[in-house]
Amino acid sequence: MASIRELEWRSPLSPSTHLDEPGDRFIPTRSLMNLDIARCSLMTRRNGSGKCRADSISESPAKAEYKRRVEENLTLDSEGRPFKMLVFRGSPKTSVRMVDKMLREDQNRNGVVKEFRSLPKGSERVLYAPNLLKDFYLNLIDWGPNNILATALGSTVYLYDADKNEVQILTEVDHEDDYPTSIAWSCDGLTLAIGFNNSMIEIWDPKTSRLVRSIEAHRSRVGSLSWKHQILTSGSHDTSIINHDVRAFRAAYVLKGHSGEVCGLKWSESKGLLASGGNDNLVHVWEENMVSSKWLHRFDEHRAAVKALSWCPFECNTLASGGGTADRCIKIWNAQTGQCNISIDSEAQVCGLEWNRHRKEILSGHGYGRNNLCLRKYPSMSKIGELTGHLDRILNLSQSPDGSKVVSLGADETLRIWKVFEPPCRASCGMEEERLGRLSFETMHIR
Repeated sequence: MASIRELEWRSPLSPSTHLDEPGDRFIPTRSLMNLDIARCSLMTRRNGSGKCRADSISESPAKAEYKRRVEENLTLDSEGRPFKMLVFRGSPKTSVRMVDKMLREDQNRNGVVKEFRSLPKGSERVLYAPNLLKDFYLNLIDWGPNNILATALGSTVYLYDADKNEVQILTEVDHEDDYPTSIAWSCDGLTLAIGFNNSMIEIWDPKTSRLVRSIEAHRSRVGSLSWKHQILTSGSHDTSIINHDVRAFRAAYVLKGHSGEVCGLKWSESKGLLASGGNDNLVHVWEENMVSSKWLHRFDEHRAAVKALSWCPFECNTLASGGGTADRCIKIWNAQTGQCNISIDSEAQVCGLEWNRHRKEILSGHGYGRNNLCLRKYPSMSKIGELTGHLDRILNLSQSPDGSKVVSLGADETLRIWKVFEPPCRASCGMEEERLGRLSFETMHIR
């Protein structure tokens, strides 16, 4: 005699005559199942006619009749057919395509690939910057290819070796009315250019702490510098831009296009284009080796001074610019067509912009209104997150040579290093691909 447990949990018979629809017998469609009815079916057995009857040991006739009537009303679908414990629809190939389609829809919902993006809760390192000149129009930091951060504080230029965590003084100005106003490393990291308030430019060899040469070309302070191989470009309060060939003792050529102080300069690495921003709210794009003062493009949509400029590393013709307090906008330009592709209100003064070399992201440093850093996804420009820590407005940004970190110089007299641009984790990406591979029948191989 069968035990009570066997009688209670015996699965109902499922003759092939009851499977009216073809399909994959191993993949149930749970959305079409009634789990309460399925449990009821597990507790009963079907007789020869296919109807359910109760397995009773000592059950009263009234209780048996009640169960029979409940089953007749609850276990039949709208067409009079018995419900199945596991419901199957479609052919095996259709089921495979459906599962893969669901995976892709979940992965690319709303056109955005879901990816976990962690941001640092705070700065990795804080360096104090006493005697800082809190002037928006100056460019006082630059992180060189040799992983040395050059900083101008008051009348002194400091070199911070990020590998050794050591600081040394490169030069110090003795005159009261003179001080460094801009700083820039050469592309090879062997030479450092320093612009001064008295209109002079000095070229230094940091390895030997030796002054290589001095350049006198402007009539007022030099607030911006940028290198392109052996060409050093300087922008001044006298509104002029001068390209200097450091191998010769004369200015290569002068560019005139701004009517206010030139406070932003940036050479593109691949296209040989120079971007300049000024206190006249203008952005100019110049071609390399241009011998005339005619610019390639002139952008006049900003409503405040433009110091923040950055060329996109993965789209060679894309330039990002940021405006001052009265503008607060971040604009993305196509330097080939001269069109503004994107413009957003950052709700704060834009003091610096840095592209992420590993992901399609852009980081902005802000002054009045926010005093923080904001990371955005490109090209949607949706906000990923904010980095806070500065107690006063941010003045400058600069990126580490490996593209993983950004340093911000704040008017609170601190330098903060943020590990914000780390490359995507290969391990986590591999785990995600493995997970999707296990779920996707298109990539699964049984034999």
